[in-house]
Amino acid sequence: MDTARNYVTRIGTAKRRLNQVLFIAISIAAVGSVLAQTPNIAALLRGAQAGDAKAQFNLAQAYFEGTGIPRDFAKGLDWLRKSASAGYAGAEVTLGYLYQNGAQVPKDPHEAARWYRKAARQSGKDPKHAQNAQSNLAVMAAQGLIAVNEADWRASEPGSDEKPQAKSPEVKTPEVTNSGAKGKAAPFSLAEVETGLTGGITPKRMATLVGQFGVDFSLNPSTRQRLTDDGADDSLLQTIASAKR
Repeated sequence: MDTARNYVTRIGTAKRRLNQVLFIAISIAAVGSVLAQTPNIAALLRGAQAGDAKAQFNLAQAYFEGTGIPRDFAKGLDWLRKSASAGYAGAEVTLGYLYQNGAQVPKDPHEAARWYRKAARQSGKDPKHAQNAQSNLAVMAAQGLIAVNEADWRASEPGSDEKPQAKSPEVKTPEVTNSGAKGKAAPFSLAEVETGLTGGITPKRMATLVGQFGVDFSLNPSTRQRLTDDGADDSLLQTIASAKR
């Protein structure tokens, strides 16, 4: 009896966890794409079937949330993949988040990084989603989930014809090695350091990373206070102050 009860409890916990991950993923990616309380599903479906990547993402969101249509994770994932494959950055970020957390797809940090890189390159037309993806890549690399070269969204994908993203002339990208892989990594931005601290990276670990990669910002009083509020200690702040590149 207890075994059965425990099994039911575990199933319920797993479902709540899945719903939570999907909700967070959609919330992160839904910048400028928030559905109305009662979306026009027929119109979304027509747009999605016609190849409109934004409509495909919104339809996936409706299926995930059960808004205006019965909840169906499989159909939502199918439309999400179509939207991501069509190049909509919000869908790319969401799919990356699902792979990072193993929600509705096998947990695969390398596949997550692949989708994050695609979104990260779209800073010209979709800066919010691009910045989100760039921060997620930095955190994954800092946590050792992916190699440093996997977090380099500026480089072209292996086997693709796309040109590498242009780097700002003032930003130097030192060569580093991580898990035996050689690649290039740009210095950490303020947003990336903050994301790392609030995402669970310890100040000691962040200080090591900053010492290795450098930062692209100055530690003025306002920045110091922001980082302190995020959990930075004196040692990390001192490392940042001397690590600007």
